[in-house]
Amino acid sequence: MKKHLQSFSLVYLILILCFSNTTTAIAQTGGSGVPPSTNPAERAIFPAEGQNSDQQMKDQLDAYNWATQQTGWDPYKAYDKLVQQGYVAQSEASQAQGRGLKGAAGGALAGLAIGSLFGEAGKGAAIGAAGGGVAGGVSSRRARKGAEAQQQQAIDTFKRQFTEWDRHYVAAIEGKGYTVK
Repeated sequence: MKKHLQSFSLVYLILILCFSNTTTAIAQTGGSGVPPSTNPAERAIFPAEGQNSDQQMKDQLDAYNWATQQTGWDPYKAYDKLVQQGYVAQSEASQAQGRGLKGAAGGALAGLAIGSLFGEAGKGAAIGAAGGGVAGGVSSRRARKGAEAQQQQAIDTFKRQFTEWDRHYVAAIEGKGYTVK
């Protein structure tokens, strides 16, 4: 299960690296509405009609805004939301991990109390701890799996939406006389 959580952490790290300057750039622009990059997929864009770099930046911003308007989806806002969901899911998974220990402790106390009635306090505590640990562990695994499934669904949705957004972006930038690879 640790490997599974590590793989989700790795996915988030990759997404963070893909959009590494998002928060910094937004803070630097003072939230001016200009995205950190007008080319979030880092495509190679060649000015096929001799456009200068200033014109290219303006055209990329126009394409970015058009793709966002057409899809109703902004990759940077969606990315920030995805990261936030990842933190929540990791927190829930960490909390769920503690349920097995809590279940074992609670079971041990109950077993101790019941076992002491029959003169077998140690045996009762051991049986209670095992039973409580199993019950808590099942609950913990179920919660972790649910959190992992939510994470994966959020990542899949982001990828699907980004692909659609990027299709619009490429169409817009090509329509302005650029070759895109």
